[in-house]
Amino acid sequence: QLNDEGGILAGDGKRYMLEVKKYDNICYIPGEELKAARRAILDDKVTYLMQTFTPGSRQAIAEMTTEHHVLTTSYGAGYLSKDHPYLNGGITGSPTSYMLIASRAIVANPDAKRVAIITSDSSFGLAAKAYYEAGVAAHSDQAKVVYNESYGADATKDMLGLLTPLIASNPDIICELGFVPAQWASAIETLEQLGYKGAYCAEGFTMPLILKRVSAEALAGRIYSAYAFEASEPTFSAKGHDFYKTYVESYGMDEWSPYAPIGYAAMGTIEAGIMMAPSVDSVTVKETLYAAATVDHPIFGPSQWGGQEIYGANHHLLTPLPIYNVNANGDLVLDAVTDVAKWWATNKAVALPVLDAGGQVYK
Repeated sequence: QLNDEGGILAGDGKRYMLEVKKYDNICYIPGEELKAARRAILDDKVTYLMQTFTPGSRQAIAEMTTEHHVLTTSYGAGYLSKDHPYLNGGITGSPTSYMLIASRAIVANPDAKRVAIITSDSSFGLAAKAYYEAGVAAHSDQAKVVYNESYGADATKDMLGLLTPLIASNPDIICELGFVPAQWASAIETLEQLGYKGAYCAEGFTMPLILKRVSAEALAGRIYSAYAFEASEPTFSAKGHDFYKTYVESYGMDEWSPYAPIGYAAMGTIEAGIMMAPSVDSVTVKETLYAAATVDHPIFGPSQWGGQEIYGANHHLLTPLPIYNVNANGDLVLDAVTDVAKWWATNKAVALPVLDAGGQVYK
């Protein structure tokens, strides 16, 4: 989109064409993330980088990005530090969004009192567990966690065995992180067969797979998700929806993934910084971004920096978070937009100790 306009219009009044390089890796394995970063930074001399939010993988490349002044963003925070200022969380994203999804599901279902949390036994699964717990803690007058377990990879081979103890806890809301799309579809089918009628919370749902197993009518109003933003939904961001249409025209509907807008949104923070900065130099862009009281994000609009209480540095851009549900036709629909900075200011006294107990405070 930007190159079609003649390049990005920087704060110096000039336009610059963008070159994008791609690197394959296993993003949740720190060693693999480090290998990819070495190729990008040491071999290809990139100036800006986008990576996973996975805390271990962010830590793995932190020293390298700092040494080489590579401004590195992600679809969330995961790990940040005042000692590594070239790492930022470009959007609210993961894992912060889990806290807000749980909170929204509780608010939207005032009769819900019992929450089950099930996550993979991995660094990102444990992060999700803590953030879900913090979201529930913000509503301790209404809801409590009644099931809170992690699972290994082999456990998903027996979905009925994995989910029977969960359903025995009689939850009103189930919060999940770790299933691949086909596993989540199988899990929802199993839970529905076991008589579950409550709400589901996850960073996202691959609805075509799920709807092959469970009807849209049965799930309408019960599915809460928030990857970053859903570009196929037209009402939240016109720019983002244009991206969706361009993507589908180029690659076809079958290739669309809810992961696509994650990277698009995260890179929007770099875009905003370049447009504000008097130079496209990464040092200047970093300093310009962090000095801004409000960043006008091209997808989310005015957003504020946060993260001091968790990371010891305000390097996490708290973008408004659109939360989605599904209608009786199986379409994702905008359910609510959370003002993340306001939510945190209101609930951090309760949420922060829970995050700390879950190993998610790094300052």
